[in-house]
Amino acid sequence: MTDGTNTQYSKPEGEEGRLTLEHMNEHHARLWDFCLSHMPKAMDGSVLDIGCGGGGFIRKLSERYPYALFYGLDISEESVGMTLELNSDLVDQGALKATVGDVCGIPYADASFDMVTAMETYFFWPDLEKGMSEAHRVLSEGGMFVIGSEMQANPGDEAFMEESLRECGCRLRYDSDIIAMMESAGFSVRTFSVPEERWVVFVGRRSERERR
Repeated sequence: MTDGTNTQYSKPEGEEGRLTLEHMNEHHARLWDFCLSHMPKAMDGSVLDIGCGGGGFIRKLSERYPYALFYGLDISEESVGMTLELNSDLVDQGALKATVGDVCGIPYADASFDMVTAMETYFFWPDLEKGMSEAHRVLSEGGMFVIGSEMQANPGDEAFMEESLRECGCRLRYDSDIIAMMESAGFSVRTFSVPEERWVVFVGRRSERERR
């Protein structure tokens, strides 16, 4: 890229992409543990992980929810392949399917899932509001939508946001913007954060109220 942006973060490809995914699986583990600490202790439904990357979060989800069924979605073939490879035991058990696809057109029917997760990915979505609407569509009534990020942004963080866009292609949004978009999509929202780490998790519940 002539602008210096590393596109391997948004769509890993080839050997460099695989190394990036391996790094993400290691680097994001602590954030994932934080997000899991604000998620249900047990469930046995169907879970969709949007932007499944190298499959590390699905691995953690499967350890927490051993009776659930898991689905991965990513725009990167490299990511989908690594997700299936890392979780080959789940594949063999019929507990995991992963596919190449776009969050703005999730290839599943309405109310297909009890939980949708999105770790370190919202800032790569081409249309954030559309992606949230799609997450709402594929969730069952009362289902949970969890967005996790280690790049929390609030007013005053503009320099950090510009640097993230320049170096990684991450289009960060203020927490208040994320909350407003989730609520507009039809979610009731709670947030939890560790400001010194820039960790934030948005936990939404699918509500049936009329969207604004």
